[in-house]
This record gives sequence, C-alpha cells and structure tokens, in this order.
Amino acid sequence: MKWVLSVFFILPFKTYAQSLDSVVHELSIKFQYTSIWTERTSLRPFTQDHPWSVQIDWGITHNSKKSWSYCNCYTQNGLSVGYINFSDPTHLGQAMTFAAFTEPYIFRSDRFSLSVRGGTGLAFLNKLYDSTSNREAIFFSTKMSYLLSLGINVSYRLSDYFYMKASAQLNHISNGGRKDPNEGMNFPGGLISLNYVLSPKPFPVRLKEKFTHKPLGVIAHAFGSTRTAQATSVFQAESRLVLGLNLGLMKRIGRMNGLAIGGEYYYDGINEVYHQRTNQLLQTIVGGLNLQHYLFLGKLLFGQQVAWYLTPNTGFQNSIYQRYFLEYEVKKNWYAGFTLKAHGDHSDYFAFATGYFFKLN
Repeated sequence: MKWVLSVFFILPFKTYAQSLDSVVHELSIKFQYTSIWTERTSLRPFTQDHPWSVQIDWGITHNSKKSWSYCNCYTQNGLSVGYINFSDPTHLGQAMTFAAFTEPYIFRSDRFSLSVRGGTGLAFLNKLYDSTSNREAIFFSTKMSYLLSLGINVSYRLSDYFYMKASAQLNHISNGGRKDPNEGMNFPGGLISLNYVLSPKPFPVRLKEKFTHKPLGVIAHAFGSTRTAQATSVFQAESRLVLGLNLGLMKRIGRMNGLAIGGEYYYDGINEVYHQRTNQLLQTIVGGLNLQHYLFLGKLLFGQQVAWYLTPNTGFQNSIYQRYFLEYEVKKNWYAGFTLKAHGDHSDYFAFATGYFFKLN
C-alpha cells in the first residue's frame, strides 16, 4: 500500500533534484462549485446541495527536451490540499483533501493553453452514515476515504508571473469498499483558479514527432484491497480480501488512445460473509468480459471499461458494470495506481492496481 501511494506522492518529483534549472514552479488557489449526481431515488434530495471547495496547489513543470519528447507536450506534476463544504452541514458536513496530480498540456501558445488533469489522494470527512442519526446519507461511512478527479482545463496568461485557469472536473469520493454502505459520491463541477509562477522560464516551441509505432499487445492489471461487512446486532464486522487480474488485447491507435477487448477474474471474499449472513448463494470467484479504452496522457494512464458478468449469483441485479483505472507510469510499460469498480453511479470498491503492457509486435 505504501509503495503504491508513493507512485503519486513521490515519483512525480523524482527528477526535481536532477535538473533544477529546467523546472518551473507554480502556486495556485482554486475555487470549485459542483453538483451531486446520483441515480438512486433515496438520494435525489441531495442533488439540491451544491458542494463548493477551495484548494491550494503546488506544481512543477519540466521544460527540457527530454520531458517534451515523452508525449510531445509539457507536463506539470504537483500536490494539492483542499477544503470541501458539501453545503449540508447536518448530513454531509465538510472534508479536507490531500492529493497528487499530473497535468499534461495538450496545446500551449503565448497566451492560451489546454491541458487535462488526473489526480488521486485522500479525503477526511467529518459527517458519516449512522444507522440511527444519519441513515439517509449513505455516501460516506469511513472518516478516511479516497479521492479521484479528472478534468480538462483552459488557461489564459496575464503576465510572466500570473495566469488564470477555468476547468471542468469530475470528482469522486469513496471508501474503497472497505465498509458498507459505500455508495460513494460523484460531484462534477466548474473550477476557476489564479496561478502564480515562482520561477518563470521560457517553454521552447519544439517540433512534434509523428507517432508511427502503434503496437499490438496485452495490457495486464493486477489489483487488490480489503472489504469490510458492517457489524449488526447479530454479526460482528468482518473483513475479506478482493484480488483480481484484468487482461486486454490492446491496439494503440494513436499517441493518446488505445482500444482493447478482454476480461477479468477476481476473488471477492466479502460475498462469503454475505452468504453466511443471508443464506443467499453468492459467488466469491467472479468473471467478466469487457470492452476497454485507454487514454495515455503523458505518464498518466486512464482506462475505462464496460464489462459483463460471466458468472451468476454475483449479488448484483444488473449484469453490466464499469471498471476504471488511474495509474502512473513508474518505468517503461510499468504502471501503478488505483482501480474503481462501479455499477452506474454506485461505487462497489476501490483497489490498488499495478499494470504492465506486453508488446506483441
């Protein structure tokens, strides 16, 4: 667990000490206004709440040729700390967040730039589900939960030292399936920020190298975590492992995109607990077929999959589910990060993930 978290909190800064002269430092303050999305009827009243947040970021961007050649773009990596007010102090409360991010710039000119950003970290919440005093708010049930975010940003430079940024961003908080209920919260929204450049340096205009190598290969992800079934008046709380392997035959169709078809098998021990509690037959070994799409954003890999269960008695009425990967390339073709399994807007679980791409040609 500590090793995987270090991927996002340490490795983006690995080259900092190696090339101080090629690093641009930035500080920014951000304000975000969001809406809660949910398909669950019992949670619809919460869609009237509009969470807002304030966030401070520190980022570094390498303007060297080596950094550029990796993705034909410059990439900012950084850390952020934030405060979220869910606009419902009685049921949802507030949260403090700590996250790491990577942000490749897809387009950059003298004044304008376009970038995409992926981030992951921790959220510390002060209002949780309670079976007696807060039973309607099933979004959060653990004080420490996981945060994922993905956004697209447009920037306008005011001077050498200042620029403004407007963003559209999707945010997700979930406890990773460690404890029920684990509905999780999706809250997309708009964001504005003011950025201050501590050490302005020019970003040379470099030639883009044509992406001609579009290999066919197998992309493999191993993932694992723990899940906890809540204690009841009859049963004690019990924890079980979830472990799995996700495979895909993938074809790179460009520098940023890859398409794949594949499947996965995973062990979900929590179904054994629910079988003992309910006498309902539930599979602990679950298989699925999936269609996969990957975005290669610098060193950031974002994968999205639509899957169909192969095995019966999974505990879910719907036979279709989604899996997402957000990973960082720690070395060539090796990735580490997180995966999220979901049914629509309902989070099933987070797990730590590590991936590898095997080239076949």
